[in-house]
Amino acid sequence: MAEKLYRARPEGRVEIPEDEAAEIRAEWAKNEAQMVATQYIRDRQNEYPSFADQFDQIYHEGVDAWKETIKAVKDKHPKP
Repeated sequence: MAEKLYRARPEGRVEIPEDEAAEIRAEWAKNEAQMVATQYIRDRQNEYPSFADQFDQIYHEGVDAWKETIKAVKDKHPKP
């Protein structure tokens, strides 16, 4: 049996009916799957240089060097 879910009410905690709880769990599972499927995006965002640094690299080193920098991040965190 699945763990019971509760809703906070002013009068206290109230148990959520199992049919509604099942819908909530299904939505959680769907959201979790979406988070897992898009984790590479967040990983890439954390590793890309700032826009200012990227523009500076393009100006000083050229577009090809910038492409190499971006490709390294994309290769490190590929799409699933």
